[in-house]
Amino acid sequence: MTDTELVTRTPGGDMHSLQALMRMHHRMLYRTARAILRDDAEAEDAVQEACLQAYRALGTFRGESKLSSWLVRITMNEALMRRRRNAKAVARMDVEPDDLASADAGPETTAHGGEMRQLLEARIGALPEDYRAVFIMRAVEELSVEETAAALGIPEITVRTRYFRARNLLRKSMADDLDKRSSLDSPLLITEEDRRRLVRLRPHAALLREIDRATVVLPKVALLADAVTMNTQVFYTDETTGARQHVNLVYPQEAGGCACCVSILAPVGTALLGLSAGQAIEWDFPDGVHRRLRVDQVIHHDCPINVAVAS
Repeated sequence: MTDTELVTRTPGGDMHSLQALMRMHHRMLYRTARAILRDDAEAEDAVQEACLQAYRALGTFRGESKLSSWLVRITMNEALMRRRRNAKAVARMDVEPDDLASADAGPETTAHGGEMRQLLEARIGALPEDYRAVFIMRAVEELSVEETAAALGIPEITVRTRYFRARNLLRKSMADDLDKRSSLDSPLLITEEDRRRLVRLRPHAALLREIDRATVVLPKVALLADAVTMNTQVFYTDETTGARQHVNLVYPQEAGGCACCVSILAPVGTALLGLSAGQAIEWDFPDGVHRRLRVDQVIHHDCPINVAVAS
């Protein structure tokens, strides 16, 4: 019996057809859930729940995609929801009081954070379906190329291609959104680790103000938004003079690594922190000059020369 025949008969109450349908695709669905959850029992439970969801929703299946792809998506969503729930439970147990104190955000930061999350979720949701599935598994759930390929039943080269294109689409759409705002309206982005370490450095007032108004995001969100974080190389233009500069943004103790190293506590470092590629900010420097800096490109790794010196 074909998929189409089974789909036609199952909503009418034919349980034998349902069982045959599930047996036909069980191995693939289990592999999908197992790749995400990495636990045999959890994967089996996820497949069972996904099967129930598929049974209830079979009447909405229109055959616009393969039945196997439709079932994989349902299973993937169930597995991801379980993994997220489990991760939150672990996080609640593992959290330290110091982590909570350093991550404490004020109302303005919380508002910006919610805005950035909504923007990112909307842009991910707007990705083409095939790209979205790969992006969620690779970037959000941090599965490997091999695990993603196994879960979706596609070649590894296809996973790499779709992930690359999804990231480019996201970066472009987010850059377009940020570009529509003024530099003061565009939220600055800072990772939790950077925020915690900077607060412990007792920074000067100007940097502290920037930290307070920055949105705390996960490193992968900062990466997607091309935001300036610690140990990133930044190409920027001083629009006051037209000069194009290259700096490697580092912590104070690492500022002597190479010629391009600039401490985060230095005026340029303070001004650039949290900006995304394409954003500009106006800044009053200690020498009395008012400058406008525009970030042209962010490279998310330390300068190779600095790494060599540090090692």
